[in-house]
Amino acid sequence: MNIKRYILLAFFLLLTNWAFAQTNPNVVRIRLGSSINFAVGNQAGLYSFQWYRDGRPIANATGATYTASVSGLYQVVSISTEGCRSDLSDGFLLIIEYADLEVRKISETRYVGPGEGFEYQISVQNNGNTTATGIEVIDRLPGNLKYLGFTGEPTGEVTVVDQLISWKIPALANNQKLVLSLKTAAIKAGKVINTANVTAVEPDPNLANNVSTDVKEIIEEVVVPNVITPNGDGKNDVFIIDGLELYPNHTLFIFNRWGNEVYNSKGAYKNDWNGNGLNEGTYYYLLKIKAKDGSERSTTGWITLIKD
Repeated sequence: MNIKRYILLAFFLLLTNWAFAQTNPNVVRIRLGSSINFAVGNQAGLYSFQWYRDGRPIANATGATYTASVSGLYQVVSISTEGCRSDLSDGFLLIIEYADLEVRKISETRYVGPGEGFEYQISVQNNGNTTATGIEVIDRLPGNLKYLGFTGEPTGEVTVVDQLISWKIPALANNQKLVLSLKTAAIKAGKVINTANVTAVEPDPNLANNVSTDVKEIIEEVVVPNVITPNGDGKNDVFIIDGLELYPNHTLFIFNRWGNEVYNSKGAYKNDWNGNGLNEGTYYYLLKIKAKDGSERSTTGWITLIKD
């Protein structure tokens, strides 16, 4: 038996706040979290139905209507009272629209000390399949950071009130990415932990990438110890000079008490001298440093080498 086959598409949303668009009569778009009803138009002489998604039968979907909330190609087979089955009907492609926003906050990789300016970059990207609207990035600067401004002309509106940075973007197309560069300075040495987060009007199925945290170590001035104990206990086993990262142009020399050179870093010191092959006793160092402004200075002192 030849059964006339067609579907009357009825739009009955079960949830509110939705957006709809069609590129052709067989494509339907709804917002993530919404649903829609498909219905068989001419039910005369038909007994039952079987709905399909992407060519596979949907369990327990045997009524004249089907409520869909999952993306896919929907079709139906009609079954007459005599048991005759139609071919699969024309399909309706259901597309679930969502905006998957991803935010990243990254500080400059170079070493900086207290009071020295450096930049953060905040990027926001829409990994979803529809345009995101009403985007807002919030970045609350910690107390150890001083806000100095931003570079360039960022898209959207940037406001700063009491260490709270708000970056509002009217819309962000799918796969579009925007970047905001902030200028800051740390007040004192130590770790600076800074977190940015992003929201939008559209539903976001992946909230894990809506937050990004950057950890930056602010280096103290150069601190030279005066004792090492290379006994393998993990404490003071090597001669570590804190803060050298701020001054990559430096050289370390170590001498014995008679003024003979026993070590030369031959460039930037790697914090790895342990007195290997030397006797216990007092040694003397000469640290030559070239500052960022081009000036040079030398620091001298003594080191006690103790071997248990």
